[in-house]
Amino acid sequence: MIDPYDFEDDDFDLEDEELLKIKPISQMTEGEKLQRFKRFFDSSSRAMLQDCLFRIVNYEDGTGTLEILCPNEVVRQRLSKKKRKITNNINTCWSHIRWFSLCVQQDNELHCQKFTRNGDLVTS
Repeated sequence: MIDPYDFEDDDFDLEDEELLKIKPISQMTEGEKLQRFKRFFDSSSRAMLQDCLFRIVNYEDGTGTLEILCPNEVVRQRLSKKKRKITNNINTCWSHIRWFSLCVQQDNELHCQKFTRNGDLVTS
């Protein structure tokens, strides 16, 4: 019988390096960074993000924009309420991303709202 108060259980080895091995962000592919980005959201937000498409637009100065193509306006509006969470998660995955855009395609045109890393709407 296992004693639930016995913390000296020999079958559980905390020093197993395989359990604690986490790949550094600098060694992750863009796909792995995107998976990491999505993991930081709650389940309802992850479900919305599952239906979105993602791309990173890189600029000559070394900065970039994460564009999130939402399947419809309802998803875009819901994600726009999570601007702070999105920017925090971008900061943990990409150092060169300075902006993010929430986009939706309507009438064969791409309509995007661009935000800064602070979650402020960029007007042009």
